[in-house]
Amino acid sequence: MSTLKAKQFHLIDDMDIAAKTFAVIERVEGFSTKAVNMTRTWVRRSNDRRMLARMSDHMLNDIGLTPFDVKVEANKYFWQK
Repeated sequence: MSTLKAKQFHLIDDMDIAAKTFAVIERVEGFSTKAVNMTRTWVRRSNDRRMLARMSDHMLNDIGLTPFDVKVEANKYFWQK
């Protein structure tokens, strides 16, 4: 095989490795973004449920909820919708 062809194959191999590396990086970035977003959602749910549990019956009535509705919602785990 000539030196030129050997260099061309080497260049193609390097490009293939680079493309695969970037694909892995994109997957990791996508996963980490999803993990951060999910964590934010869980924190928001937990905070919202804690605030609901602290509301008075009068405040709950103003937003159309009953104490039973709040009890059901407040007793959910943070990952439950």
